[in-house]
Amino acid sequence: MLRILKGTTLAVAALSSAGAGYEMLAASGDAVRYPVPGQRVDIGGYSLHLLCLGQGSPAVILDAGLGGTSRDWVLVQSRLAADTRVCAYDRAGMGHSDPGPELRSPARIADELQRLVKSAGVPGPYVLVAHSLSGKSARLFAAAHPDVVAGMVLVDTRSEKIDAATPPDEAEAFAVALKRRANLLTLARKLGLVRLLGSILTDVPSLPPGVATEMALLQTQPQSLRATTAEGLARSTDDAALNSVSLGEIPLVVIAAGDSMASIPGWAEAQEELSALSREGRLVVAEGSSHLVQIDQPEIVIDAVLSVLDAARKVE
Repeated sequence: MLRILKGTTLAVAALSSAGAGYEMLAASGDAVRYPVPGQRVDIGGYSLHLLCLGQGSPAVILDAGLGGTSRDWVLVQSRLAADTRVCAYDRAGMGHSDPGPELRSPARIADELQRLVKSAGVPGPYVLVAHSLSGKSARLFAAAHPDVVAGMVLVDTRSEKIDAATPPDEAEAFAVALKRRANLLTLARKLGLVRLLGSILTDVPSLPPGVATEMALLQTQPQSLRATTAEGLARSTDDAALNSVSLGEIPLVVIAAGDSMASIPGWAEAQEELSALSREGRLVVAEGSSHLVQIDQPEIVIDAVLSVLDAARKVE
């Protein structure tokens, strides 16, 4: 038994060493393999990554969910760029962006987005397309700058009503899980497992392997894991302010993932309430889709954005 234990320990150590060596060697070529598209924009002491395609107005701003990056919109952005200017960005600490100051609250993220579009010279009006947790910062942006928001598409976004209904022990379990996830992914990244498993770790098997691996690598950078944890822990910070936010009469489409509607208590009612935030709002259910609707069924997101653009242009 001692010999077996010793042999197993040596084998694990050898595999760990090999994995770490593989990761270091492969990472040295990432700059060439995965060049940074677009530009980095200084917003006041730190820079955010921004990729804009196409021409036209209103400009569409794409914001990924918790842990996501601008690459989450790879199946959506280029197709929308045939109709108007479309900009995807990485929030502070994520993707190719610099880390930003704590607290990583929805209100801070909304303020950083305003500084980004201003500094980058992306003129309004804007159609905001937000996935998951970023729906909160998009709504706060609209509340602070109603004159430049022409429309909105919320893709399976989290509502403050869900937070209010979450029991304290469940909220604490989420915080623990966030930190544990960061630790596990840090180890997996060091051992080269993220690079090897790519689409399995990011749960995007429908994407080409190279794109899925790039997404996984961006999401598991040390600074990205820290930012993801910080955003998750601060997700309820501005819920009280969101309770009073109305979207007036701007064109609004709320897309709810079929999986979320079926598996998360209260999600269906919360999505209905989100669609009622505007007198021009409507709800679309992406049947059979996971939370990542923009990857599972990108055509639903594309159609929703085009319909909002069309409605916004008629108002102009």
